[in-house]
Amino acid sequence: MYLSEFPIFPLVLLLWLCSGMCGITKFKMEKRSDGNAELAKISFDQFDVNKGTKLKSGGNFEHFKSFNDSDDHQLLNLLRKMSSKFNTDPKVSSYHKELSRTVPIDPTMLTKTISPDGMNQYEIPKFRNIGAQRSLIENTDLKDIDRFSTRGDDGFIAVSTNNQMPLKVNLAVLVQDDPSLSGQTYTNCPSQNESNVNACKKIEDIMPKLQKDCEKMGSHVMCPRTFRCISKYWLCDGDDDCGDYSDETHCGIRTNCTDDQFECLNGFCIPSTWQCDGENDCKDFSDEAHCNKTSCTDEHFTCLDGFCISLAFRCDGEPDCIDNSDENKCAAVMNSCPDGEFKCRGGLGGSGGPSGHCILNRFRCDGDNDCGDWSDEENCSRKPSLCTSNEYKCADGTCIPKRWKCDKEQDCDGGEDENDCGTVNSGHSLSCGNDEFTCKNGRCILRTWLCDGYPDCISGEDEVECHLQCDLGQFLCPTKKNETNHKICVHQKHICDGYKDCPSGEDESNCPKQQKCLEAMQCEQICIKTSLGIDECACRLGYLMDQNRVNCTDIDECQYLTSPVCSQKCHNTIGSFICSCETGYILRPDLRSCKALGGAMTLLVANRWDIRRVALSNNRYSAVVKGLHNAIALDFHYRKGLIFWSDVSTDIIKMVYINGTRVRDVIKWGLESPGGVAIDWIHDLLFWTDSGTRRVEVSNFQGNFRTVIASYDLDKPRAVVVHPGEALAFWSDWGPYPKIERAHMDGTERKIIISKGVTWPNGLAIDYPSSKIYWADAKQHAIEFSNLDGSDRNKILSTHLPHPFAMTIFEDTMYWTDWNTKTVSAANKISGKEFRAIDEIFRFPMDIHAYHPARQPDYVDRCPKDRRGLRGGCSHLCLPNKTSRLCSCPIGLSLKEDGKTCKKTGDKLILVARRKDIRLRQLKNSEEDPSNVDMIIPLDNLKHAVALDWSSDSDFIYWTDVERSTINKARLNGSDQQRVVHSNLISPVGLALDWITDKLYWTDPSTNRIEVATTNGKLRTLLIWEKLYKPRDIVVSPIDGLMFWSDWGDEPMIERANMDGSGRQIISSKKLVYPNGLAIDYDHSRLYFVDGGIHTLESMNFDGSSRQIIINGLGHPFGLDVSDDRVYWTDWDSKSVMSADKFKGKDLTVIIANSSDLMDIRVFHRNRRRVSNVCDMHNGGCSHLCLLNPVSFTCACAVGVHLKNDKRTCSEGPNKYIIFAHRIDIRQISLDFDHLIDVVLPLPPISNAVALDVDKKTGNIFWSDTIENVIMRSSPDGLNVHKIVGESLENPDGLIVDSIGRMIYWADAGRHTIEVANLDGRNRHIIAYKDLESPRGLALDYEIGLLFWTDWGHYRKIERSHLDGNERSRIVTANLGWPNGLSLDLKSKRIYWVDALLKSIDSCDYTGNQRKLILSSLHHPYALAVTEDSIYWTDWKSKALHMTDRRNTSSRHDVMTNIEGLMDIKVIYKNQQNIENVCGHDNGGCSHLCLRNPSGYTCQCPIGLRLLKNSTTQCQSLPDDYLLIALRSGIGMISLNSGDYMDVVLPINGVHGAVVLDYHYRKNMLFFADVNLDVIRKVNLLNLTESKVIISTDVLTPNGISVDWVADNIYWSDTDRKLIEVARLDGRFRKRLIEDDLGDPRSLIVYPKKGYLFWSDWNSPSKIERSFLDGSNRTIIVTSGIGFPTGLTIDFENRRLLWADALEDNIGQVDFNGRRRMTIVPYAPHPFGLTLFENNLFWTDWYNKSVYRSQRLPRNGYGNPLEVRDALNGALDIRAVSFSRQPNIVNFCSHDNGGCSHLCLHRGLDYVCACPDKIDPDDMECSLRPKFLVNERLENHQMAEYSDESPDDATPAVHEKNLKKNDDHTKHSDTQREFLLLVALGVVIVMVFIVILVIFMLAFTTKNKTTRNSRESSRSVLTFSNPNYNIDGTPMEPKTNIWKRFKYEKPHDRGNFMDNVNYSKR
Repeated sequence: MYLSEFPIFPLVLLLWLCSGMCGITKFKMEKRSDGNAELAKISFDQFDVNKGTKLKSGGNFEHFKSFNDSDDHQLLNLLRKMSSKFNTDPKVSSYHKELSRTVPIDPTMLTKTISPDGMNQYEIPKFRNIGAQRSLIENTDLKDIDRFSTRGDDGFIAVSTNNQMPLKVNLAVLVQDDPSLSGQTYTNCPSQNESNVNACKKIEDIMPKLQKDCEKMGSHVMCPRTFRCISKYWLCDGDDDCGDYSDETHCGIRTNCTDDQFECLNGFCIPSTWQCDGENDCKDFSDEAHCNKTSCTDEHFTCLDGFCISLAFRCDGEPDCIDNSDENKCAAVMNSCPDGEFKCRGGLGGSGGPSGHCILNRFRCDGDNDCGDWSDEENCSRKPSLCTSNEYKCADGTCIPKRWKCDKEQDCDGGEDENDCGTVNSGHSLSCGNDEFTCKNGRCILRTWLCDGYPDCISGEDEVECHLQCDLGQFLCPTKKNETNHKICVHQKHICDGYKDCPSGEDESNCPKQQKCLEAMQCEQICIKTSLGIDECACRLGYLMDQNRVNCTDIDECQYLTSPVCSQKCHNTIGSFICSCETGYILRPDLRSCKALGGAMTLLVANRWDIRRVALSNNRYSAVVKGLHNAIALDFHYRKGLIFWSDVSTDIIKMVYINGTRVRDVIKWGLESPGGVAIDWIHDLLFWTDSGTRRVEVSNFQGNFRTVIASYDLDKPRAVVVHPGEALAFWSDWGPYPKIERAHMDGTERKIIISKGVTWPNGLAIDYPSSKIYWADAKQHAIEFSNLDGSDRNKILSTHLPHPFAMTIFEDTMYWTDWNTKTVSAANKISGKEFRAIDEIFRFPMDIHAYHPARQPDYVDRCPKDRRGLRGGCSHLCLPNKTSRLCSCPIGLSLKEDGKTCKKTGDKLILVARRKDIRLRQLKNSEEDPSNVDMIIPLDNLKHAVALDWSSDSDFIYWTDVERSTINKARLNGSDQQRVVHSNLISPVGLALDWITDKLYWTDPSTNRIEVATTNGKLRTLLIWEKLYKPRDIVVSPIDGLMFWSDWGDEPMIERANMDGSGRQIISSKKLVYPNGLAIDYDHSRLYFVDGGIHTLESMNFDGSSRQIIINGLGHPFGLDVSDDRVYWTDWDSKSVMSADKFKGKDLTVIIANSSDLMDIRVFHRNRRRVSNVCDMHNGGCSHLCLLNPVSFTCACAVGVHLKNDKRTCSEGPNKYIIFAHRIDIRQISLDFDHLIDVVLPLPPISNAVALDVDKKTGNIFWSDTIENVIMRSSPDGLNVHKIVGESLENPDGLIVDSIGRMIYWADAGRHTIEVANLDGRNRHIIAYKDLESPRGLALDYEIGLLFWTDWGHYRKIERSHLDGNERSRIVTANLGWPNGLSLDLKSKRIYWVDALLKSIDSCDYTGNQRKLILSSLHHPYALAVTEDSIYWTDWKSKALHMTDRRNTSSRHDVMTNIEGLMDIKVIYKNQQNIENVCGHDNGGCSHLCLRNPSGYTCQCPIGLRLLKNSTTQCQSLPDDYLLIALRSGIGMISLNSGDYMDVVLPINGVHGAVVLDYHYRKNMLFFADVNLDVIRKVNLLNLTESKVIISTDVLTPNGISVDWVADNIYWSDTDRKLIEVARLDGRFRKRLIEDDLGDPRSLIVYPKKGYLFWSDWNSPSKIERSFLDGSNRTIIVTSGIGFPTGLTIDFENRRLLWADALEDNIGQVDFNGRRRMTIVPYAPHPFGLTLFENNLFWTDWYNKSVYRSQRLPRNGYGNPLEVRDALNGALDIRAVSFSRQPNIVNFCSHDNGGCSHLCLHRGLDYVCACPDKIDPDDMECSLRPKFLVNERLENHQMAEYSDESPDDATPAVHEKNLKKNDDHTKHSDTQREFLLLVALGVVIVMVFIVILVIFMLAFTTKNKTTRNSRESSRSVLTFSNPNYNIDGTPMEPKTNIWKRFKYEKPHDRGNFMDNVNYSKR
């Protein structure tokens, strides 16, 4: 409207940019390496080289002489630029179309051909002279150069040197000249400087002459865009002679491209969908020009340098952009973990943000998958890799063949294999092998590469004196002897064409002349006269002269090898050929190459730490899955959308959907180094290779059925590929005897197809259309291919291949990854030409696959599903083979007679325990020889298996794990895995099963015990513990009631005892060193054993007699078993499993070879003998264990428990016992027996048990864990475990149970408190917190109501108070060092304590008097317990539990020795309580806590609560004022009335990821968003069990929440869905408020009084916005100088909005209009939540998990921050709950919801009714009109509170009758202002000031009258104004002054503003 605002400058800038883009386009056309512009450039270069040289054409080229030297460069550049301009020049285009128009055919020249169907017809051959467009120059330097660039000095316009028409083919096609074309001129000069213009004008003069010279003889034409001069006979002959296929378009019938096609510049028509797909379908690259290859897509993030990375890599904690811009401005809360925690890698999921969640540091490198992606186990110390004697170990542990050392090839990543090679010994000979050829520089190449046309030696000596041969129809240029041959084959088309294709021009010498055939000549096709004048015959192109020299024979072009004529199918015709494609492909317009249907192909690349999907159209990639460890191999299933990959770090094969979701493990057991993966997409099978297990295996996609298809004669299998159509699997092996093998998918007909000339065959790929197999050899630096049977082997490429790893084939291109260059490269799959680097964005590219449906064609399914859904009818695996299929069973199972169903379990198996796995093999039924493959039983968390046993009744196996200190069991298939015994074990190395009574016997040399338990581990007892030194293996004979064990002590022996522990005796103790494995021959009652020290296998009778050696001279035998007539053992030295005859040791057989870490061995069968026994009937009447002996049985009880007098029943437990904390466990020692043996109680896993006590009434055990920071409770049997206190604990060092008062007291050294709670953890109360530093020891005397504690802080002391915390006093302050443990003598009323610094035990009375030294000169005493007779104490340094007699303290004894980590200790007497609970049964009338004191009791309240006024028993339900904190795993509360700022976690169940919260004060409701569960919950603060999810659907990441406590609405932001929503407090009536222009909405806050909604947006640039509560009147109030605004809160008193900046680490404020901005707290590290209470500002530090407070100063600003609470479980959002924060406000919506049916949304001075987005059909009908209008007078709080608030946020009500008057006046105002501004623009500056002054005066006069009118009317009308009733549905804008109208007048909002100005006409 206003000229001053007309965007003239942007328009000029736009035009300038457009011209610049044209220049860029030209530049790109010039730079395109394979396009027509580059061809033209090469031609121009030749012209430049030959300037001044007379061209071979007979024409006149004297016009070139007019150029001087100064013009040469300008002319050359202009010609180059014009070549790109001609591409789009309409004149050139029309010339091109005219040139290639349909040509009249001379009927006399038609060629008679025979069609494929046998019919005679006249036709023009479509294809001829294939390969003629290039000379086949097989030279290192020349073989990739186009033919036209090797034409010698033929010049720019290369026409024939002969006077006659060259003797060419295809005489059937005649192209007539168009006279108009010869005079065509080109005027396309750029406007540049004068010299360029002159040069351009000269070019305009030259071009017609060049064209004329080309075409003057009538036999040649000039290509329109590449300026080549070609023969007319080459038009429409199938060859690309112009270089852009323009000579091959519009042949035959003239065609126009349809609407759904794209017309190439050369005239080809291709489908529009082929544009910009990364493939040169037009053959001139015009379909790939002008594609958006620079800007990033929505799936990518744009780095500052313009590079694109996957959006998933943004803010993942790892820089992916070179400039690190992807990690800038990232929320620290999402990228870091708090101190003491480890950040998981993520990528596979996790609730902690893009880079994974946080775990405690102690879970790092513990062998468990705590992160879920194994990243917590990454870079942990691993067992060093072992290389064989024939291998060399690289620095990174990789093993390579030793012969590769010092072979001048870098094979180790660090190149250390080529170091220290100056004095190479004989072991590292540099001579080449017998199958190798030695180059002059010493390099070894394969002899098969000699004379293959490719020079592989640097000097090319491998191609000397070779017999060269070209394809039929090609001329071989002569070569000189004794020089490197350059194989140059010239097609017959280019012989005698005027161009020298041979280096010496032999193809242009002695050229004949065509002549008319005489009658005497019998030539079939052409008659010629040779250069010697002899008449001879010749043939047309496509034919060869017959031996009779008269007839012509057709050339079968389909047999061409070096340059195949068709990319897929080829059908030879007479004189020509026809190309076609396989199913799923379509022929391109060039009629030779095939294009795959189904869209653009993308590459899947394993990049070790991620899997990427790379688009070839723009080289952009997206991450399918990231955060991996070492992804090596991958494959995919296109139809199912699945990707499978192997990880050699975790040794797992995983699966994920192509969209990156639902990652799961497929194969996670029994893998050691899975290096190859292949998918059979027809039969849904997964194949993989494992160089560790030396196998090729197959499984279904679930991984539960698997079998081995190849295992013998394999050393290091690497890559694997499958061909479902042929039912074949191929794999490579790069071991000592490298080879490529194949077999059918069921493992049959296995054979080696390639064994010679391969060294390190890495990548394998199948070209399915051509049925070829390709491989890359990293050692030979070559890529080769052959038929599927290995025949017809050809080398494709031997350059550009430093270290190829994997490859894939798609269409005519092969793609491969290279470890050395870290790139993905490509080349032609047949010739190896067109080499190019596809992408260089990889850190370590591994496997690669072309992801496209054509890559997985359809084949016949050999395993169709039957009606039961079983593939091939097989119960387990259906494996295809050559003819049909084979049903296969997992190892250990066998097929039934039906050939389809597998037996459930095997009949006879060998079980072998290795360190990391347990394997089984099946024994053949016919003989004892085992089968040749074994299966790993899928077991989880196995660390170090040692001993084995089994049960054929249940098919369970049992094993011990000495690193996990457990005894475990699982079924043979790995299911039902569980721990049987996991407590009181250290190193269980021997295990035996009593299969008759179901008992497990085991030995533990670390505890020197032999124990027994039921097979479920519930009942257990100790059998033998005395005089055991190092017990090892154990076996039992339940038939005889005997057990045997070996002992490795100083005096090695083998002992025997009854199975109840009685009758112990030594049966052998001589000639033993390391007696390991034991086995029983039940048939002959003999005991077999092996000795690793004397290397023997022996046997003897059960009493030790008749000992004899079976086998001598073994290595180091360990495990042993006997079955039938054979004995089996494992040997550590030979790393093998052996078998022999059990009587004489003959027939020695190796079962498993080259297998390390072998342990126990057992033979599973179903023939174990069973006998009846008394324990079978009702457990022999025993209450606990029934144990066999040779005569009868014995009942046994748990350790420390008495057997009652009936000898059948056990007591409930010890009556008197010691219980002590041992950090990771809690142990008990019974004092009922003379022998003191500790028993580890079967409690859940413990991290660091420090303090403990026992509830003497129930026997429950309580302990504190200072690592987990919890207080736990459990029954002694470990079956009832509960967390008593799990929140707000920092270091619970001391603990005592009040068994009478039913309370628990604890000392927290981290919080510096002593607290008390009910025994279930409820009602926590602070006993003491002031002047406490490090409280530790606790003791109480309930009888007199006193509590005692020690404090070993800076001011050491021992204090006491009443049990209710009152009357606190210090009783000992002098002569204290480190007072630790505390105990009481309740009878004498004395205190006992240990002092670790003074190394003493002291005592005094309850007042601190009568102090006495009890013991001194101790080591480091920690805790003590005092009984009537004894004192027990633990000592850290002596690592022992000591005791002394109280009457004789010099008599000290060691109860336990050599045990580290001894902590607290208590001595418990059962049934000793005779004191009554003073609080009685009604809790003393107290509402919460009833605590003892010397005079009785007092009622106390939980933390933060106070007693009600005028009450001594009843506590508040909630504090008056308090803070609510989102703790991530809970909701914390801090009272603001108590002054101690002690926090307590509210007992709300099911809190997983509480990040943001708010409340409703009047309704006592808490609302919080759980980002882990993606829900919003509501909790009743008065009844915390009353919790309800109100929002659970269509919510992804709720990062902001706020409650409108007046209208009872709840607002929330959803970061992932990028919107803000509102609903009622119960979650009903959801409505999307704001969703436009929201990038990353976070925190939000509402101000119901003003009707405001504020929110922060973290999108770049970050900002804070404001709107009304209905989402209208949206305004940005803060947009600059802000990082990550969070924690929005409102200062109601000062009308300010406050926020914390998580990026800038400060706190700022601004008024509601974005003005008066200031930083109020300049440094607040890691802030997240923010709130106000009175004059205090509170905020959270999410990283340090703290709460800070800053007090408002009398003047502006806030004081220094103070940390009021630290060490919380988390510290995210925070809210101050107080009436002052949610006062009673009356607005329109507070009264009956404003009359609205659903949502009432306040807007300051009016309100609107709104309907939800989805209306429940059962709900009432929604109306936008209220049922009644709320008529409220404007109160003071509704008026503008300061002058400049009104224009921005006031929306005065306007009576409807004034609308028309306002509209009229608005139009008048618009006209007046426009006129004034137009006049102002046309006058001088002085007149402008005068006009503005006049406008200001007019406005002032109008304002006075209008303001008065509007104010009066506003008070007399209804204040409801629904925008739906207005014309455009938008709220009306407020009145304003004229100067403000100018200030806010902008083109985009002018209309709205002027339509709503509210003042009257004068």
